Amino acid sequence: MSSLRLLKEKSPLVICITNDVVKNFTANGLVALGTSPAMSEYKEDLIDLLRYAGGLLINIGTLTAENWKLYQDALKIAKEYNVPAVLDPVACGAGEYRKKVAQDLITNYKLSAIRGNAGEIAALIGENVASKGVDSAVVENIGELALKANKELNIPIVVTGEIDAIAVDGKVKLIKNGSAMMSKVIGTGCLLGAVVASFVGLDKDVMKNLETAILAYNIAGELAEKQPRATLPGTFKEEFINALYTISDSDIEKYKKVEEYV
Repeated sequence: MSSLRLLKEKSPLVICITNDVVKNFTANGLVALGTSPAMSEYKEDLIDLLRYAGGLLINIGTLTAENWKLYQDALKIAKEYNVPAVLDPVACGAGEYRKKVAQDLITNYKLSAIRGNAGEIAALIGENVASKGVDSAVVENIGELALKANKELNIPIVVTGEIDAIAVDGKVKLIKNGSAMMSKVIGTGCLLGAVVASFVGLDKDVMKNLETAILAYNIAGELAEKQPRATLPGTFKEEFINALYTISDSDIEKYKKVEEYV
C-alpha cells in the first residue's frame, strides 16, 4: 500500500509543538492532507495524548526556556509510547542558543527524522552556510550535505531548498518538485515538518515514507500554483490547502522528479 493511502486510512493523531506564527496554517494543512493534528503544549496533556499519537513534531521556532523544557518532556513521553518524533531546528544556524537547544535534543533524545533548510542542517554538523534568521543560502551540493548529516547524526535527514534531499541509512534521494510560491507564504516549511512527522512512522520503510511526504507536499504546491491568480500569495495559500486535500497517488506518479544521489 502506498504511504499516502496508508496515511489517509490511518489518519494518525499528530502532536505539533510548533511556533506561534504557524499553528493555524499547520493544523489546516494536516487536516487537508488527512491527519488529525493537536497543538498540545502542556506536559500532563501530552501524557494523555501521546499514547494515541502517530507522530510528534518539535519545532523550535518560538524558543523560550520554558519551551526548551517542554520539548524535552515531550520527547521523553514520546519515547515511552514509541511515537516517532521529528525535529525542525528553526534558525539553529543563526545563533548559539538555538544551536545549543537543537544539539541537546539530538544528543539526548530519540528522533525519527530531522527536517531543516541547508543552513540549519549544516549548523548541526558544524559547517558554515550563510543564513539570515530562518532563511538559508543555496548550497551547491545538497545531496552531500544530507548524506554527511545522516552519517554523523545517525538520524534520517530531510534538507529542503530549491532541490530537496532525503538521506536514510546512507542512501540519498533528490527531489526536484515544488513551487517558488511556497517561499512567499509564511509557514510552508514549518507545515512540512509536521507533514514529515505524519508520514515518518507509517511503516518500517522510512525512505519511502519520507519520499512520499516530500513529493505529496511539493507536487501539491505545483498544482496550487496552476490555479487562477495563484501567483498571488494569498490565493496560493488557499489553493495549496486545497491541493493537499486533493493530492493523489496518481498525481505523485505523474509529476514526480526524483533522482538517486550517487
